[in-house]
Amino acid sequence: MTVCEAPAGTADEDALYVYCVAPGKVNWLLGPIGLDYSMVYTVPTDGLCCVVHSCQARPYQSEDPQAVQAWVMAHQHVVRAAEEAFGTVLPMAFNMIVQDGQGGPAAYNLKAWMSEKGDDFRARLARLEGKAEYGVQIFWDREVATESIVRSDPELAKMRSEAGNKPEGLAYMLRQKLAQATRTAIERQANRYIEDSYARIRRCVDDVRVDKLKKAGDEKQMLLNLSCLAAKDDASLGDVLEEIQRIDGISVRFTGPWSPYSFAAAA
Repeated sequence: MTVCEAPAGTADEDALYVYCVAPGKVNWLLGPIGLDYSMVYTVPTDGLCCVVHSCQARPYQSEDPQAVQAWVMAHQHVVRAAEEAFGTVLPMAFNMIVQDGQGGPAAYNLKAWMSEKGDDFRARLARLEGKAEYGVQIFWDREVATESIVRSDPELAKMRSEAGNKPEGLAYMLRQKLAQATRTAIERQANRYIEDSYARIRRCVDDVRVDKLKKAGDEKQMLLNLSCLAAKDDASLGDVLEEIQRIDGISVRFTGPWSPYSFAAAA
């Protein structure tokens, strides 16, 4: 990475693609590491800088999923490179583009935006300093949970035993009653796991966002899908997740550290 003047764009490049906002007030050239190997550089103003590349005033779109994935990965790569260069950064969402407009060229509009939002950006950078985003997904195996619940609940265990010793007609009714009672017990247990796990995780992180549940793709069911903001050098979250995973039928997926995309917009 070198100090430079902003590279000149081509005639049809009348916009700037923004990767992140970072602390710093020098023109830096990060190299051809952007989307489609675009030259990435900084635009500084008021003690901050935006990491950008020159582009056409239209979003990056494609019918090819692999092309879109390559762009997204390149975006993330530039954000990581900016973190290595500047420390804490505010990552922008994919396809954040500033265009020429009535106020002037794209660079002028970008600097005006940075000046307007400068205090807010500095507050966000201070809040995120030394922190990273971690993904936490908690699953449970319904079959394992059902068996554990029936074994541990005297009333359900009694119903199961009686259903095995009664004539078929009565046994069928008992099995139906057992199934309904078990479903109710499973729902209560699932809610307890969710509430307890969330509370334990929330106590050991700076912030948490609840994301949509996803299909697990196997016999397991996702109970929680969280994005967590935590200090990079704090092992508390990992320790809590290890404790949660010791529960019979529970498994945990823990990913990160990632750039804090989910928390960059938080005041």
